[in-house]
Amino acid sequence: MHHFWPTLIKPLLDLLSPRRLIEIGAGDGRNSRQIARWASNCQAHCDLVDPAPSFDLEGLAARHPGRVVAHRRRSLDVLDRLLPADVVLIDGDHNWYTVYHELMTIYGDAASLPEQAPVVLCHDVGWPYGRRDLYYDPASIPEAHRQPCRVGAVRPDATGIARVGLNPGFCHAEQEGGPRNGVRTAIEDALQDRTEAFRTVWIPVFHGLAILVPKPRLERHRELGAWLDRLEPGPALRGLCQRAEYERCLGNIDRLFLQGLRSDAQPTGDNTAGRPFTTSLPDGLVKTIQQGTLEYRYKGLKMVLNPFDLANYLALLGKLRPATIFEIGVYEGGRSLWLADNLAALGIDAQIIAVDLAPPADLGNDRVRCLTGNARHLADVLTAAELEALPHPFLVIEDSAHDLETCALVLDFFHGYLRSGDYIVVEDGILQSLMEPDTAKPSLAPPSLAVAGFLATHGSDYEIDTESCDRFGFNTTFQPNGWLRRR
Repeated sequence: MHHFWPTLIKPLLDLLSPRRLIEIGAGDGRNSRQIARWASNCQAHCDLVDPAPSFDLEGLAARHPGRVVAHRRRSLDVLDRLLPADVVLIDGDHNWYTVYHELMTIYGDAASLPEQAPVVLCHDVGWPYGRRDLYYDPASIPEAHRQPCRVGAVRPDATGIARVGLNPGFCHAEQEGGPRNGVRTAIEDALQDRTEAFRTVWIPVFHGLAILVPKPRLERHRELGAWLDRLEPGPALRGLCQRAEYERCLGNIDRLFLQGLRSDAQPTGDNTAGRPFTTSLPDGLVKTIQQGTLEYRYKGLKMVLNPFDLANYLALLGKLRPATIFEIGVYEGGRSLWLADNLAALGIDAQIIAVDLAPPADLGNDRVRCLTGNARHLADVLTAAELEALPHPFLVIEDSAHDLETCALVLDFFHGYLRSGDYIVVEDGILQSLMEPDTAKPSLAPPSLAVAGFLATHGSDYEIDTESCDRFGFNTTFQPNGWLRRR
């Protein structure tokens, strides 16, 4: 909530001149220190409530004697004894049960509000916890009010628990949305039969902030309504802010992921450590090549395979002589037929297993077997018994959804079945070169992020095939560092 202090929280406190404040959820103290300083300077009283703060809560209170009181307790255990207050800031346990009962304690359940009903600022009403419960301590939430939950990460582009995302060490509701799930849902339920008694403003940035202003407060502070008018975004600006917030959250996930790689990766003494994912291909040339690639066809079917990697795959077929090729992501099947024909030309007896959500109905080639399946759930179509029985060497081509989660799941799935000398190729790590110049580019494209994460964990088991990556210049391929050979 500290992001809102200079432009929203402090101006609101200056406008209302509250005598009593409550902050629920002190966290690392960045917002608490500002509130304590304001309360001390303005001769107000402030109660700080947090059962497990990550800073010296009592020390902060001691620096402001008579003005700030620390409560190392759960909010629902002490809140009723701290009221009445003029302003309450809620940023504690981000789940429906806790926030709903905090609001019911603050406002009661009557249709009309008391004159002293406080203004409430509630954080995390946007993603990720607006519609999904977070449980710092699941056992503290009654089972009847606790969503099915488990420890794992969350992402704004996935409703379930993600492999890579935000707050991977926390316990989250397994699914986003639905009844009694999330902070915003708690607010809506608590105010359900008395929305007319409040003016509510939703701020859609920095994980979202709700400002709940009881009508009696508006009547006593006429300038407050005008201040809220200036603050509340219109439809166009709200949509723009929501889009910016979505991109910010995804960018933070990528940044934290890369930080984790840098801090956790151990030197391996080989080419998987420290080799950059950059390419010698200029962005403009990549776009020109991509235009031709998208138009190129083999036997009337799109291949989506650039000339560098046509040569790389042909060289790899001759060198590896694979017995089984897996294509994860098939599109129209042009590459499948090209692979099959080149296997025949090279005298290689191999089969191609092509998996796609909507594979071609019939490619007319006995070497190619198309399966309908989801790259995120490959075990549903490729059983362990079948994989163990298939002949090696394997060549796996991951060319499905090109998002971090899917690429990582495909890599993890095949890791258990690849033997020494087998290959897995992760396609299209060059995607960021295809973005428009005025677009905020990620540090790495999602497929490259997946490769980096995979090598950080399994770098001793794999090596980057630099012959394929660098045949025409450093990473002159659409899958930089994406040609991996099992040791």
